[in-house]
Amino acid sequence: MKIAKALEDYLIASNLHEPSKKEKKFYISDMGKCMRVRWLKRKGIKTEFDSYVNWIFKMGDLIHEFGYKALEAQGLLLEAEDYVEDDNFIGRFDGIIKHGDNKSVFDFKSAGGYKINKVIKGEDDEGNIMQLLTYTMFLQKERKDISDTTFCIYINKEPSKRSPKVFIEKVYFLTKWRKEKIKNEMKQLVNFWQKDQIPPCSCPSWMKAYNSYQPLCAAKEKDICKVLKFIDKGKEVLSTNKAVFLVDRKSVV
Repeated sequence: MKIAKALEDYLIASNLHEPSKKEKKFYISDMGKCMRVRWLKRKGIKTEFDSYVNWIFKMGDLIHEFGYKALEAQGLLLEAEDYVEDDNFIGRFDGIIKHGDNKSVFDFKSAGGYKINKVIKGEDDEGNIMQLLTYTMFLQKERKDISDTTFCIYINKEPSKRSPKVFIEKVYFLTKWRKEKIKNEMKQLVNFWQKDQIPPCSCPSWMKAYNSYQPLCAAKEKDICKVLKFIDKGKEVLSTNKAVFLVDRKSVV
């Protein structure tokens, strides 16, 4: 019992991140997702995960470590884990690899067998594409050596006979159409922020069971404003799939 508890405590502690100035911006990793959720995150409303989710995050970290070592050993890895940002957005890209005479952004995505099989069948994840191409667009503002080509590397975290393939590489391009789509989404989100206007929820119906901001996505604007007043008073507010509550008093909002 002591060993299991020690492992769990260490797992939770290792997944905690100290707050920093980087937190009061929209995350590029959320590109393509519900604007209300992204707006609430920037306002400072946090989420609380079930304990098993911490292990999912840790598995992702371990898979990333393997990926970096493998690319470095093959002489492909040029840069790893760095930030891009402007006044409203911030993101950490996984890395940059050699790509001909230029350099390309890449991102590792750990996934289960179900997701891997969908990727193999050609089903693209629009959010992943938007995220990768946004990193590329930000980097190209400052550098001339970044190509329009990006790579998304899916790594199967539960290979089996039904899903034996471990590594799948998807290639995407920052086209003119993609640039305009990214710029329009960012402009719309910043407009909501500057006007202090709550965006509508755009979560798909299937996501209700997984959305940690579901109570606020389903709430009326006046009720969300009541919650935000606690933030203005310096209170820490957490949202789960079922409830919103204050950390210091453990009371439901």
